[in-house]
Amino acid sequence: MRGTKEDELTEVINLINQVFRTGRGNLPHTMEKEFPLLLSPENAGNMRIIKEEKMIISVVNYLPRKILIEGTPVSAGSIGGVCTHSDHRGKGYSSRILKDVEKRMRETGVNLCLISGTRNLYKKWGAERVKNCRRYRISAGLPHLKYIVREYKKEDLLFLKKIYNSRGTRYLRPGTDFEILLDSGTFPFGDTSYKKYVLEDENGLRGYIILKKTHEKIEVKEAGGEKSEVFDALAFLGTQLGVEGIDYVLTDGERAPLGYPGGEEFLSGTLKIIDFVGFMGELRPYLEQYFPHEGLSLFKAEEADGKYRLSLGSEKLEIESHKELLKLIFEKKEKKKEKNMGKLEELIDTIFPLPFPWTENLNYQ
Repeated sequence: MRGTKEDELTEVINLINQVFRTGRGNLPHTMEKEFPLLLSPENAGNMRIIKEEKMIISVVNYLPRKILIEGTPVSAGSIGGVCTHSDHRGKGYSSRILKDVEKRMRETGVNLCLISGTRNLYKKWGAERVKNCRRYRISAGLPHLKYIVREYKKEDLLFLKKIYNSRGTRYLRPGTDFEILLDSGTFPFGDTSYKKYVLEDENGLRGYIILKKTHEKIEVKEAGGEKSEVFDALAFLGTQLGVEGIDYVLTDGERAPLGYPGGEEFLSGTLKIIDFVGFMGELRPYLEQYFPHEGLSLFKAEEADGKYRLSLGSEKLEIESHKELLKLIFEKKEKKKEKNMGKLEELIDTIFPLPFPWTENLNYQ
């Protein structure tokens, strides 16, 4: 079990294409164009493989990147393209590589893992879905717009970057990531296609919308700008595209305009916290935005034998499982805030659920 060597890249990508494109309706082999950061020579060390008799038979890939939580960076790894050759399935190869990936993430300070899939393989590994989003259906209409909605042009790129980078909670897209993801994240395959639009007035761009279209629906892949203007633009686009409505998922911390109740939705894929203590350590600047440094000096996170603990002085909260931990950190509590809660409970109630970006945006791997 090891990373991919340069002369093995083509074989690894061929295996992934056979499973995800030939195996799903004999589609063209385009995975390397859809995921050029994940499946790249620069990321070869994170494309973990098992090789038998000179043949690569199983692969798990991950791409390390930073995610900003209200401006605080945390280290995350996005797993995708997990597959085993059809002649070698049922032998636990993917599970073995996932354990190797977890060890490698822990050693390199990647504290949170995002997985694009939801299958049992990931659940057995300890990853879980979290329900921290709301899905909205914006009905087609003709609202009065104070800006125009037009198709994206290459010269708009810098302005899209500025709009995206103005958010406090988002993926940190270093170097040329944005340009690469804008092309690869909208690469058409099968019955899936994409359209890119911008909102513009006399002062320049106000927002952008990237739509994903399948035979079932049209939904927002990623959007930026004032929410009420984006919602109105989606109503307008629904009419232009001749559909009843367009779906848009917002994560906890994002606010839809009044009049849109939405419905509960899972974050795309599954999550696993690799190193709870390291993860909470990275979040320290985020916590300090809500509590003074002196008060936080007694706040501790501990992990032992698959159980977790948060404490503030003598107050303690025991968390019995990783599933409970994810719910505590990412899901909204049903319980209402009580008047006489302890300081630890008050702190937890303030910092969680953690704001988080929609994972099926352009960074989806």
